[in-house]
Amino acid sequence: MKKNNYSENEHDAILREAERLGIKFIDLKSDFGFKYVFGMKGREKELLKLINCILPEKHIVRVELGPQEQVGDRPDARKVIYDIHCTTETGTLVDIEIQRGEHGDFGKRMVFYSSFAIRNSLSVGVKYYDEIPEIYVIGILDFIMPGVKLNPELINHYSLRNDREGMITLTDTVHYVTLELPKFTKHEAELNADADIMWYLFRNLDKLQEIPKEILNKGFDNIIKVSKFAGMKPEEQDRYFREVMYEMDERDRLRTAHRRGVSEGEARGEARGIVKGKEDVAREMKAIGLPADVIIKCTGLTEDQIAAL
Repeated sequence: MKKNNYSENEHDAILREAERLGIKFIDLKSDFGFKYVFGMKGREKELLKLINCILPEKHIVRVELGPQEQVGDRPDARKVIYDIHCTTETGTLVDIEIQRGEHGDFGKRMVFYSSFAIRNSLSVGVKYYDEIPEIYVIGILDFIMPGVKLNPELINHYSLRNDREGMITLTDTVHYVTLELPKFTKHEAELNADADIMWYLFRNLDKLQEIPKEILNKGFDNIIKVSKFAGMKPEEQDRYFREVMYEMDERDRLRTAHRRGVSEGEARGEARGIVKGKEDVAREMKAIGLPADVIIKCTGLTEDQIAAL
């Protein structure tokens, strides 16, 4: 009984703090928010709308969610946990990653993720290389891709091509797509296409107190509905709020580091060091069989971070 009372009191405190912070809608750029709105069973229509905003030329009519976790072919091999892994009606594999903090090696990470999709295709009945399905690895980024020539395009497509003659394609099996959200700067009155509304929601939904009239009844009502913080289950509200507070703490550490003259790279290094320390503790706690909710309370890590360890 005490444990339940404590949980209820703790949840009430979270609700009061969420109200103080003005949280009406969840952040689609957060790991939890992204998976909650687009990566859950029953949300395939929302996911389909998202994918067609990124790949309108594919004219996809149906998607089926697949397992997020992909394991290696050896016991000691690394595994990957996709944010979203799905298959279209034509058999095309689509993996989507949301990345909020700048990731200097995100391009290499996309290649690594595509290797799992290729290997797993060969392990489920594909006998010949020409039977490997088309694969799209998509990164939705809240930063500008480092190490890549800057351009004004919101969405960029990459593939395996001839170094000397770029239009000659080595293979059309694997495609890498990045969407750099900071490049989207349209205001409400400029939202014409579905993609405009989608990226506006990604950039602004968590900051809104009410939905602009330009967006209402434009086919996004269900995405907006499931994004309402008040409509979530208590345990979902708790998970989301803890993730938000974790990200706010990290941003505060970066700002503090800047004020004392530490470079952004050093500041991020310090922040990563703190996170690594928490991850090391979480690994030890998992090894002795402590439940996830205890590890979350002790380390401040999210459930997804703990699951990935």
